[in-house]
Amino acid sequence: MTSTSASTPTSTPSSPSTPSTAELVAFANQLADEARKVILPFWRKPIDVESKVENDRPVAESPVTIADRMAEESMRHLIEKHHPTHGIYGEEFGSVRTTARYVWVLDPI
Repeated sequence: MTSTSASTPTSTPSSPSTPSTAELVAFANQLADEARKVILPFWRKPIDVESKVENDRPVAESPVTIADRMAEESMRHLIEKHHPTHGIYGEEFGSVRTTARYVWVLDPI
């Protein structure tokens, strides 16, 4: 006679399409760290500020700098590399895959 026992796992292993909450938080921290690396060289230094107009916003005029753009580019690169099925809403470069299960919202500064 053999007996078996079943145990209920306390967490479900994640797969590339379903990252765990801890994995998503770690990746969000990685994105923030990457943005910081890009932005810090511009801190307290003279920088050109452009004015962009987005008529669909409550305040249509919005400032943007090279630091904004470079930080968003670096975060987009990491998302595409590590989570290519995730969507992105970006402040500077628009949106992709907005109907994906996971969508990152990027507005670095």
